[in-house]
Amino acid sequence: MTAEGSWEIPPLDDAPDIARAPESPPGHALADARNWAGFVLLFIGGVVTVAAAAIGVAGYQGAAVVGASIAIVIVLGGTALIVLERRKARSRQSRTAEPEAPASWQAVVPPGV
Repeated sequence: MTAEGSWEIPPLDDAPDIARAPESPPGHALADARNWAGFVLLFIGGVVTVAAAAIGVAGYQGAAVVGASIAIVIVLGGTALIVLERRKARSRQSRTAEPEAPASWQAVVPPGV
């Protein structure tokens, strides 16, 4: 017996599908390679922040302020990259989303019948 398309068990009653959550699973943002540039910038910004704090503790206040300013710019850039990629992915998903067609095993009954 062969099945064409994706095989799915039909619900026995009209219960909601609780086996598959509509939201993405935890860690999905890290697994998506499009977000890696933003995460790398966030990591670099954290390293620069720690370095600026260490420089400030050593007594070089001017260099610490410059380092902190650079860290702020890097962290804001990384955050902006991640936010823009998520917005782009959502808009791409909403554009490609087709109206849900009934599953192949469901009967299509016209309204008023």
